[in-house]
Amino acid sequence: MRCPSCGAQVPDGALTCPSCRSSLDVTRKISISDATWCPSCGALVGPGASECPKCGASLVADEPLSARSVRDLDLPEIGNTGVMDALSEEGRTGVMTRIESAIPPVDDASLPTRRVDRMPRTRALALAGLLALVVVGGAALLITHPWDPEANRISATTPADTSMQGFPGLLESLTGQDKQTGQGSETQSSAELLVQYHGELGDLSERADASEESLGDVGLTGSAEERAQGLEDVRALSIEVSNLIESIGGLESSDNADEVQHLLTLGNWLRNRCDALEDGWSRSAEADRPADERDSILADVSASAEYASFFSENYDDWTPAA
Repeated sequence: MRCPSCGAQVPDGALTCPSCRSSLDVTRKISISDATWCPSCGALVGPGASECPKCGASLVADEPLSARSVRDLDLPEIGNTGVMDALSEEGRTGVMTRIESAIPPVDDASLPTRRVDRMPRTRALALAGLLALVVVGGAALLITHPWDPEANRISATTPADTSMQGFPGLLESLTGQDKQTGQGSETQSSAELLVQYHGELGDLSERADASEESLGDVGLTGSAEERAQGLEDVRALSIEVSNLIESIGGLESSDNADEVQHLLTLGNWLRNRCDALEDGWSRSAEADRPADERDSILADVSASAEYASFFSENYDDWTPAA
């Protein structure tokens, strides 16, 4: 080791330097401002030392490299010298260079499209309004069909044979609740229909009277064909009464509820009477000798005589007001 005072070589383990008698067991104080550190191991090195006392690394600074050669290019100047001015300010950092466009600016006031950029043209507004009118108007016409009022009608208007569905004959059209097409093309009101249905109930009652009278004659003494025909006639009569009852029920409202109820009662009495006649004609058509079964054939008709009495007693009193 070396003495930190005189630099003489001292044997390892010596407590004093043999040359200057300096104590070697006390750490030497070195000013921080004059001290340096080894770049290799990081040990503290005294001022002026050429090598590290710990790792022996050289502390002599290397000579700086020669400056990098710069190629001189003859470049043309573009625009202003803003970039050159920035570079010539003694290499200062933080200087923002100015870059300008090579395209010359144009005054906005001289552009013909300056005003139309802010709002649509009148022609475009008119065209948009016209297109909206065509679309909305076309949709309205498509929905309403003013040229064809029957286009949206959902009721059946095709003639159909309904004899197998409980209604004899051919129906030309199906009518709504409060109207019915008569012989002509005029639509009848509810009050007119009530008067009409009241008259139809009277006609059907007269046909029931005729069927009951025929049952007591042809139903007991007629041929098999005549008795079968009588059964078919009373069945058709029952179907007509049922359909009429359904039509009367469709007219019920707060204004004519009492009159509708009266007609429904008359219709139900007539229907009960028709059911009894149908049972009598059915026994007559099935019997080989109907005269011998007179009591059985006419039993139901006699039991339903009260329905005929109720009908005749109230028919005139329950005539709807026209």
